This record gives sequence, C-alpha cells and structure tokens, in this order.
Amino acid sequence: MKRKKNIVFVSISSDMYGSSKVLLFLVRRLKEESSAYNPIVCMPYEEGPLKEILRAEGIDMIEMPVVKLTRSMLKSFGVFTLAKEYFKAKKTFKKATKNLDIACIQSNTLATMFGGIYCFFRKKKHIVHVHEIMDRPKAAQFFFKNYLRFFANHIVYNSVATQEFYNGICPSLQKKSVTIVNGVDNTTPPLSKDDRINKRKELFNASEDDLLIGLVGRINRLKGHTLLLNSFKKLSSSYPKAKLCFIGSPPPNQEFFLSNLKETISDLDLTDKVAFLDFQETIFPVLESLDIVTVPSTEPESFGLIVVEAMLAKKLVVASKIGGISTILEDEKTGLFFEPNNEEDFTKALIKAMENPILKQKIENNAYTAAVDQFSITTMYTKFKKFYSQIL
Repeated sequence: MKRKKNIVFVSISSDMYGSSKVLLFLVRRLKEESSAYNPIVCMPYEEGPLKEILRAEGIDMIEMPVVKLTRSMLKSFGVFTLAKEYFKAKKTFKKATKNLDIACIQSNTLATMFGGIYCFFRKKKHIVHVHEIMDRPKAAQFFFKNYLRFFANHIVYNSVATQEFYNGICPSLQKKSVTIVNGVDNTTPPLSKDDRINKRKELFNASEDDLLIGLVGRINRLKGHTLLLNSFKKLSSSYPKAKLCFIGSPPPNQEFFLSNLKETISDLDLTDKVAFLDFQETIFPVLESLDIVTVPSTEPESFGLIVVEAMLAKKLVVASKIGGISTILEDEKTGLFFEPNNEEDFTKALIKAMENPILKQKIENNAYTAAVDQFSITTMYTKFKKFYSQIL
C-alpha cells in the first residue's frame, strides 16, 4: 500500500474564527477521506476550541511556537525579536518530525512565519494559504508582498478579492498562485419555531416580536461595531422593537476594544438596546435566532465566512461592499450592500431590510441556494485535492 504524504499545516491560533474554521474543514476531510495525504497541524501552546476538536478527532498535532508576526512588530522593527521564537520552534518541530517525511508545509495565514523560514533554509515546499488583505500599514503591504515572492513556493488565495489585491501589487505572484474559495456547510438541524423563540429568549432576552440585528465576529477595529451603533442610533426611535446583538469576543490581550464599545453604547444611550454574547462554537442556532445579520467591515476582508454562514442560515445579510464580501453577495439578489463606512447608507439599507418582508424573504431564499451551490466544503476540498496532486 502506498504511504500517505504528510502535509504540515501551521495554525496561528487555537480559536474558531474564519481561517481556523476553514483549516478544520480541510484537515478533517483529509483525515477522513484522503488515501494520499495525512494532515499534521502545528498549533500554538494556548488551548482553544480548534485544538480541542483536533485532539478529539485524532488529528496529529505538534504544539510549538508558530512565530506570529503582528502589525506592531512591522512598525517597530520587532520582526528581529522573532528569531529567538523561530529557533525554539525549529527545535520542537525537528524533534516531532524526525521520523517523518514531510511533503510540504502549508501556513494557514500570512502572519505565521515558521513555515516560510523553515522551508527556505531546509529546501522544502512551502504553501501559503492567504486569508487576509494586508493593505495597511504600508510597511505590512511591502513586507508581505515580498514574503510571498521569496518565501512561498505556492500561494492559495481564499477569494478573488485576495487574488486581485496581491497579484495587483506584485504581478509576478500570478504564476505560482491559485484561488480556492472558502467553503462551509451547515450540518446543524434547523430550529423549530418553538426552539427559535426559546433561543431568542435564552441568548438575548428577546421576544418573538423583537427585531434582532446581529453582528458576528471578533470585536476589533475593522468589523464595524461602532459604525453599526451609529447607524442603529439613527433609526432606533422609529423602530422600538429593534435590538442589536453583538456575538464574539475581542482578541486576546485586546479587551480594550470591548470596553471602548460599551462606553460608546452608554454615550449613545443604547444600553437597553444592545445584547452581548461571547464567541459561540456552534454558530448556526445563533444565526437562526436573529432576523438580520450585518457585516459592516470598515476595511477590506479577504472573504467573510460569516456571510456564507448567514446565507446558509437563511438570514438576510446587510454588508459593506468591500473586499471579499463584495465577491460573495449580489445586491438585492443574495444580500443588501451599503457604501463602506457610510452611516447614512447603512441606515437606509437596514430600513430597507426591515420595511420589505417580501424582498427579505426572496433574498434569503436566493442566498441559501447560492451558498449551497458555490461555497460548499466539498467544492473547496475537491479543489485542494487537485491542487496537491499537481504540486506534490
């Protein structure tokens, strides 16, 4: 029997937000179905839902430093401080893989440096799965463009928007890149009417008559929480049953984002109109309990997995027409767009969603069909299998 080729994936975190979910979907399929490839996942030391799932499903893991580069390091030349972490990681990795033949290393985001540095010096194939558009600061754009030029043998972009950004600023990347759009499935049984009523009460203390507008994602600078608050303030007096639901948590050691958000809510006198819910590992019951899902990103995102998840939950998405989000939805067909960072336009889009139930229902049905047809895990996995067969 032919021995499986080992593909090492490097994850930047143990959480279960966008890129981590995609990684899980891919390695799970490889583990369950592939006769050609065996996934091994390098994980940082901290615990989290991704690590728990990988462990429970028997997927091989290596706990080690993943050599994470941050924007602040680029601004302050802190990149040089990563050298010590890299040597620790290399020692751990070599010990864990000394009896293994590694076919390639696939870095799951741009910001994890281990795979690129290790493969550069060890003459191994390095794949970078790009999940982010690093357009600012300029130092980051310059650094990652050249990182892809010199430290990646192959590049997989997660959306057309990501592809167009990096190949646009560095055309030489085209010859070693492919685009494989992220996939997601909804395997959670739909909520019954009674279950949905109970879930709304349990999660958000909301009645059946309330209109719940949700934002799901990390509480950080680019997800648009403040933009949503300001837009919601403009319509809240006219729609007394409308409430906001923020689902997600701030990044580790950045709790000030949550504190600042709560201060803004208080300043806008919206305390009784906003509910918070921490990160949820099982997101579809939460999405089904909402009426409208917003994705008001203020900077380009490479994809926007929550958009597809909301489509699969048959929820109308009101979103910024920016980055990868603009490649998923069609305005008034599978979602509603507004001009990025425009409070007035956002408010108008929300009012349109609330005032037009027939349009809302039509969009939700169209969106569900589009999500199933275009963004399934099976489609993504099939394209990755073909990609691996071509390069390994």
